[in-house]
Amino acid sequence: MLDNMNAQVSGPAKGRVGFALGGLGGFNAYGAGFLEAARELKVTPDIITCTSGMIEWAARWLDGEDLQPLILEKCREDTRFPPSLGWLNMLSVALLGSSGISRAALPEYLARLLTPMTTRKELSEQLFDRLLPAQVWVPVRRLEEIEHIAYLLNKSPVPVVFNTVHLRSGRPYLHINPAAKDFLKVTGEQMGQVGGPCKYTPISTETVGGALWLYFYGFGNAAQRRLNPLELVDGAYNRQFIIAELSDCDRIYTVRAMNTRWLDHPPQDYFDNQVFMDWLWVNSAYTTEVAGMETINKLIRQKDLQSPDYKAIDLIEVQIPLFYGPFQQLYEKKGVYELALNEATSVLLEHEKAALVGI
Repeated sequence: MLDNMNAQVSGPAKGRVGFALGGLGGFNAYGAGFLEAARELKVTPDIITCTSGMIEWAARWLDGEDLQPLILEKCREDTRFPPSLGWLNMLSVALLGSSGISRAALPEYLARLLTPMTTRKELSEQLFDRLLPAQVWVPVRRLEEIEHIAYLLNKSPVPVVFNTVHLRSGRPYLHINPAAKDFLKVTGEQMGQVGGPCKYTPISTETVGGALWLYFYGFGNAAQRRLNPLELVDGAYNRQFIIAELSDCDRIYTVRAMNTRWLDHPPQDYFDNQVFMDWLWVNSAYTTEVAGMETINKLIRQKDLQSPDYKAIDLIEVQIPLFYGPFQQLYEKKGVYELALNEATSVLLEHEKAALVGI
């Protein structure tokens, strides 16, 4: 898969390595490309944090599955029209859903329109609920698939962390497997259940289902009660990357399907503004996430912080160098996977060279 590769990895580089994988709509091909490059180079992380759709891809990768045929098959399923008509691919996924992930909530929309009005809610509110419902898509993953993801993550010897937000309490949670509990030195007092005050909870079928729950799926419907009984929502809306907890790592690779720079002309229309809002949301959360780490690195470089309790951490960004317009991040693209594979190979070779033979 990696042509013209002369160097081979003989073992882990000095120090601990963390992978922070950010999920983003249908752009999991970028994270999958990074993971496959790491496998080819035999770079094994000491911990993985992941959000949104990257949870499933990380679980498959940890179980030893070859992600390339899987992600390329997903790309083929999402590419219903030739590349020259890419806008139709975008439109079809936006309106019809993504194969194996979601479908359009058209039957639910029609059923909602035909539901008799009640006297328990304001008429205007009921009209909005029917005409502009929160439920746009319906998830089509089977409960057995979610159970399997939870099983794979819990049995992994590699520490894994993902996140959710609990609607009723407003609390964000980090869900960890047994290996992550040990890596992060989480005590019994710090572990709890969803809805409680503790930051950490165990990985379970219910928390995986909640972490894959998009707000487009709505709440209070049959699918939510079946796949997301705890009423959680995808943690990427709160923290697109989980980095702050990785202070024991020496190197952290942040795998970003959206660049930290705005790579297009300033927004010109409504849809440009929607993309711009997404870009601001992802990057404002990311900036906050890494601010403390960057401050400590700066103080150490200036010798203003010399305590042995602190160390500099190399934060390495592996990010897509391209701009994608409105709705284009809803579906997987072969080119995104191939780009990630090449970018990740180059970056990993540069930073893991202490573990390479022939460098």
